[in-house]
Amino acid sequence: MQAQVMGWVERIGRIAPSVRLALGPHGGDLRLDRRRVYILPSRAGLLFGVALLTMLLTAVNYALALGYGLTFMLVGVGLVSMLHTWRNLVGLTLRAGRAEPVHAGELAELSLIVQNPRGPERFAIELTVPGTAQPTRIDVSPATEQLVTVALPTERRGWQTLPRMRLSSTFPLGLWRAWAWWHPQARILVLPRLETPAAPMPESGAAGTERAGVGEEDFAAIRPFREGDSPRRLAWKAMARSGGDTLLVREFEGGSGGQLLLDWQMLPPGLDAELRLSRLARWIVDAEAAGLSYGLRLPGVDLALDAGPVHCSACLEALAVAQL
Repeated sequence: MQAQVMGWVERIGRIAPSVRLALGPHGGDLRLDRRRVYILPSRAGLLFGVALLTMLLTAVNYALALGYGLTFMLVGVGLVSMLHTWRNLVGLTLRAGRAEPVHAGELAELSLIVQNPRGPERFAIELTVPGTAQPTRIDVSPATEQLVTVALPTERRGWQTLPRMRLSSTFPLGLWRAWAWWHPQARILVLPRLETPAAPMPESGAAGTERAGVGEEDFAAIRPFREGDSPRRLAWKAMARSGGDTLLVREFEGGSGGQLLLDWQMLPPGLDAELRLSRLARWIVDAEAAGLSYGLRLPGVDLALDAGPVHCSACLEALAVAQL
C-alpha cells in the first residue's frame, strides 16, 4: 500500500511542472510541444462513438460480417482523425506582440504571431480570448507566420496583464478537439478615461493652470479651420464679414499657441481622484491638438513644459500609473 502511495506521489510530481508550464504566464516565445496540447472527443465525436457502439452491438447480435468490417473501418477513421487533430497544433510557436496604449473603456488591439516553422499546413485554428464574442480562426502555411490581431476590453487605468488564451482545433473531421493554453507575460497600458463632455480648458489665472505666452506671436494671416486647431483661435469677426459657412482661424508667426501648466492640486476639491485624472487627460489631449506647450504636476511627478507626441505620451502614462 505504501509503495502505491509513493508511486502516485511521484506521478503527480511529474505532472505538476507540465500543468504550471501550460497555465503560464510565459515570457518569450512559446512552442507547443506534445506536453502542452490536450485532446478529447467533441460532441460530434461522442455521438460518433455511440453510433459505433450501436453498430458493433448490431453486428454481434446478427453476426453481420460486413457490419464488423464497417464498424472497425470507422473506428480506424476516428483514430486517424484524432492523430491529425492533435498534430494540427503540435509544433506551432506563439509570440506576443505589443498593443498601443488606449483609454479605459476602449478596445486594445493586441498583435499576436503564430509561427509554423515546419510540418504541414495548419487549418482552422481558433484563438479564443476572454471577453470577446467570437474566436478568431486562422490557417498557417508551412514555414510561415500568421499575424493575428485581437481586441481586448479595458476597464481600469494602469498596466493590464494579458488574459490566458486558448488555441483549439477540431480539424479535420470535428470528432476531436485539441487545445492548448497560452498566457503571455505581457502588459497593456490603459490610460485614464477622457472626460466627456470635456470641461473647457481654463484661461490664464484660472484654478488648476498657469498660462503664459498667449499673444506673444505676431498675427500672420486668416486661414480656413483645420482639424486640431484650437477653438480659441476662431476669427469671429472675419467670419461675420465673409458671410459664409467656412470656419476661419487666426494664424500667428512662431507656431506656439501658448503655455499651459496643469496642476493636480489646483483642481476643484470636489472631484474624486479618477475624475481629476480624466479631466487632466482630456486637457492634455486637447492641448496637444491645439499646439500648446504644456506641463503636468502631480504628487511626486513634475513634467516640464513641452509639446509633441513623446511628451503627450509621457504625461498620459504618468496619469495612468499615478498612485493617489
